[in-house]
Amino acid sequence: MDDDAVLELLPGIGVLLPGGAGVLRFGTGADAARDLLTAAAPGVHLGLQCGSLTIEGYPELRHAHDAWLGGYLFQPGWNTVAEFDRLRLTLAGGGPDAADGLARVEVLSVRPPSGAGAAAAVWDGVDLFGHPAEEVLPVLPEAVRLPEPAAGVDVPALGLRLGGNAPVGDRWRQLALVDTESDGWACCCAGRFHCAEGGDGLVGIMR
Repeated sequence: MDDDAVLELLPGIGVLLPGGAGVLRFGTGADAARDLLTAAAPGVHLGLQCGSLTIEGYPELRHAHDAWLGGYLFQPGWNTVAEFDRLRLTLAGGGPDAADGLARVEVLSVRPPSGAGAAAAVWDGVDLFGHPAEEVLPVLPEAVRLPEPAAGVDVPALGLRLGGNAPVGDRWRQLALVDTESDGWACCCAGRFHCAEGGDGLVGIMR
């Protein structure tokens, strides 16, 4: 990883934080994850997504699962937000049967990297936000394009979802790294990276 990189993605493990702050590991509890982030970034806080939207607010679990995968679902005690120099990182627990352990890390690019060698989010030496989207795709193992309106790419082998690259040819601006070993959503669809039961994460958002 380049010394100037902000975050290094460690699929199946978690995220290596900058400045020697350590590894934010999947399975970590909410308080411990928040403490680790607080040591790495200023302004760590609990955020709200869609107000009171919780797992209990969905008529069917598959919709809650899809919202969790898409980053729409607010989980009390989680949704910790950390502001880095040019990235915003948000956490989520592992679902109804594993809510006490970190299982999802969302990263949003809030400004492009600048300067020679500057990087933002790195996997296997590749800055996923620092190159045109079409140049990143060939280095990802078995990347699968998502249909509209999701518009992005899933990499199931890495538990990685990339998005936010409209218009065509632009760079990726957001990603989600998911713990593919977690079985917290097994009661929905065996812990798959996709909700195999046809969930719609927008159910319950518009009230």
